[in-house]
Amino acid sequence: WYQRRVRGSARLYQICRDGICIDYQMTHQTFIEKWTNVVFDGYSWLITIVTYLSPFIVYNAYKHGLDGHITLARVSFLPLISVFFVAYFLRGSARFVTPEYREFLENYERSIISTSSTARQTFLNRYDFDFHRWNVDMKATYSVSRDSDCHGSYYIPVVFRPFYHFMATWIAKPLAYPGSTYPINAIMKNHLDTGRARYMIHGDIIRAKLETVDKNHIDSVFVDNREVDDDGKIVEGPGETLVITCEGNAAFYEVGAFEYPLREGYSTLGWNHPGFGYSTGIPFGEADANAVEAVFEYATTRLGFAPSNIAVYGWSIGGYSASYLANAHPEIGNVIIDASFDDIIPLAIPRMPEFLETVTVNCCRKYFNLHNAALLTKYHGPIRFIRRNTDEIISTNGHASGNRGNQLLLAVLQSRYPGVFKDGEVEEVLNDWLEQTSAVPRRYSIEDYNPEFCQEQIRNSVGPPDLNLGAGLDREQKLSLAYYLFTKYLTDCEGGHNSPLPRKYFTMPWKKLDEIVQ
Repeated sequence: WYQRRVRGSARLYQICRDGICIDYQMTHQTFIEKWTNVVFDGYSWLITIVTYLSPFIVYNAYKHGLDGHITLARVSFLPLISVFFVAYFLRGSARFVTPEYREFLENYERSIISTSSTARQTFLNRYDFDFHRWNVDMKATYSVSRDSDCHGSYYIPVVFRPFYHFMATWIAKPLAYPGSTYPINAIMKNHLDTGRARYMIHGDIIRAKLETVDKNHIDSVFVDNREVDDDGKIVEGPGETLVITCEGNAAFYEVGAFEYPLREGYSTLGWNHPGFGYSTGIPFGEADANAVEAVFEYATTRLGFAPSNIAVYGWSIGGYSASYLANAHPEIGNVIIDASFDDIIPLAIPRMPEFLETVTVNCCRKYFNLHNAALLTKYHGPIRFIRRNTDEIISTNGHASGNRGNQLLLAVLQSRYPGVFKDGEVEEVLNDWLEQTSAVPRRYSIEDYNPEFCQEQIRNSVGPPDLNLGAGLDREQKLSLAYYLFTKYLTDCEGGHNSPLPRKYFTMPWKKLDEIVQ
């Protein structure tokens, strides 16, 4: 009975005690357990390869008949199933004779049934293991609005839906979210284990499994940097602000942007997209939105942060997750969009064959409707856009002028201050500024730049949005005001799309209140 429990229990990776993490697989794991793990990993690779080749297998069977495939299945079945059960039994025996694993299993089973969140978290801070086996810590009740732009309500005739679902799952998903594929997860596994261990050493993290309304499980980690005085009140400082980080399409909180706000002293909540790491599901637009909804609900109901004290940071495709959250919860305090785009379609079309353009558009609109501009233009809180000067991923021509972040910035500015940025002459000059990566030529393109005049205009304005800001101003005054706002919303950053963000660029967005205080 005990061996059955051992054989079917979670795989153990790290044991952390007294500020030190020991790699169980390198120090305590027996040769037999290592060998059986290799066998099970091989089965996972085999299933993945067969799954990806299934369309060709089906076509070949249709073309040449089923006889050869049936014969191959008969010949392969018995050896494969025999090796599986032998490995399964041997793994249990190897774990049974390893004291460290038996101790882990006993603690694991006590923690699973414990109703004490402190006891469960103490266990999670001590062991890093197969998180798929952990119980859900919170079930979300927030869900994507049926009227949301990301819901996938784009109509596709019923007869074509299987085809588009196949294209979204087998073609679009690996291209848009490669981090959700098994090969990337397998390649990154050691890096993810090391990254988690780095945070576990400090012993002050809270790891939680969140269940979304569509039953996906999201792996999240939280570091609380709030300081409390003798009266139990939270001390003013960066720690009272929670930053929710939304990673890129092949990034994970273990090795991604999670550390940016953490190193500045902010409380930080990281999570992995559906299908990434220990998160489950497929990262379609609606699933990703439901995932970040669950994270937000966890932050407000379990961690105790008011929405106004929450900032959301989205890097690359994570800009969609951040944009959705800002749109769904306009009371959020701050939004930072780093190296992201206005809409996925202008980036998807050039990467696909020309004859598939219609299929690409339909597939994106139905399953990956990552239309950040449509979402962010409805959010009126503080926003900062960070643009990478040599971004090679979201640029359609390889230069700053083709960076799709330009269109996102322009859409937000035009929605907030149409009297300034929808002026034809101002828009033309603004496009010239966006082609440049230095503030010097932009500044000297305005003859009579007067920042005091701009500050006065901002102090007397309403919003954002302010539909009347800029009314009655001449061309030079509008350009001065446009430049002033442009510099407040956009931060140019040296480096490419995947370059680590330098510390000096991670700052909270500009607020109109700053001008009032002045």
